[in-house]
Amino acid sequence: MTTADKKIVVIDEHGFSRVCCALFDDIGYGAEGLPAMNTLPSHINTSQCGLIVISYPYGEPLLDQLKKKKIPTIILSDTIDADLLSILNDFENSYCMIKPLDFGRFIALVKGVMNGDMGPHAGYDIV
Repeated sequence: MTTADKKIVVIDEHGFSRVCCALFDDIGYGAEGLPAMNTLPSHINTSQCGLIVISYPYGEPLLDQLKKKKIPTIILSDTIDADLLSILNDFENSYCMIKPLDFGRFIALVKGVMNGDMGPHAGYDIV
């Protein structure tokens, strides 16, 4: 299974998750929206999931679990603060975007990650 065959999981409020899933479906990626929870569902694994999109602090309880999965992750936040930077320091292959989103850049980043153009890297990038 190539990265492009894997799905995108969006962990955010219902309305935003629906918008993201519709955008991702429109550009050819399967997507699933999930509400914030305290434990990642067992079906979130590296063999089926090519990307996680999660809002901070909305999905903060899941971030430690996501670090261990080593699935490429885009963290969306309203601001960058010391707590977020501390979280990002422990991630591999992650990206942070500040809201309000530039949807053109957001979609370009998603495509880059899912197509393998944004190869795995240590740490994080703020986009």
